[in-house]
This record gives sequence, C-alpha cells and structure tokens, in this order.
Amino acid sequence: MPHQSITSLIYVSTARAGLDENEFLDIVDVAQRNNERFGLTGLIVFNGFNFIQYLEGDRPAVNDRLHHIGMDDRHSGLTILSTSDTTKRQFTHFNMAGRYLPSEKGLARQGVDEMLADSAVSDSTRTIFQSFLSLGGKQLSL
Repeated sequence: MPHQSITSLIYVSTARAGLDENEFLDIVDVAQRNNERFGLTGLIVFNGFNFIQYLEGDRPAVNDRLHHIGMDDRHSGLTILSTSDTTKRQFTHFNMAGRYLPSEKGLARQGVDEMLADSAVSDSTRTIFQSFLSLGGKQLSL
C-alpha cells in the first residue's frame, strides 16, 4: 500500500497590535477544531508580536487552511519560510498545539522544547522554531 503524501509548511506573521493571550487562545481553539475536521496537525507559537506556525496534512487541506489563515485580520505579513512533502507527520499528537510565549516573560518556552525534541520532528523544523524562539530573548544594547 503506498504512503499518503503529507504536505507541511512553516510561516511567520505579525500580530495585529494589541492582540492578547485570550485572543491567541481563541485562535488555538478554533484551529484545533478545524484541524481535526480537515485532518491537519501542527504547532503555533505566539511571542506577543509574531506568530510562527507549522501546519501539516493533505495538500488540498493545507492549502485551504493557509488561504483562510491569510485572510484573518488578526495578523499581517504572512511569510512562508518552509514547505515540504513527505510521508511522515512531525506533530502526530496535536491537531494544533499552541503556546503563548510573550517576550516580556523572557520566552519561557513552556513545553515547546519538549515538542521539538520529539524524534518525529525534523532538524530543519527544529532549527526554524528555535531561531524564532531566540528572537527577542535577549535585550540588545545600542
């Protein structure tokens, strides 16, 4: 029996000014329900300013969700960092795991490192998320 192709992508975007933790949790809640319905899995992280999301599943479902995500006025500047096709999912345990890591709390990572440490997560996905998590992690002096 042939393996089903899984399309994955990672994007970043800039949150609408003033978007707070409760709004983010609403986004995660809706994403979990939609992803379960469409057979998608993934991870979304919000640092108080930007989103990074990994989304995986059947190509038409990923493309459809990305279209809807792109139309959401709670963020702008959606930029795709990575796309790939494979036969294995990286986030099989989560329709959509969400973590709120505001920079004023020092990017505490609250479980993101554990999710990224899973052997199913590719080195490139891990590197992209770790780079995102390091942004704003240290204060720069000018």
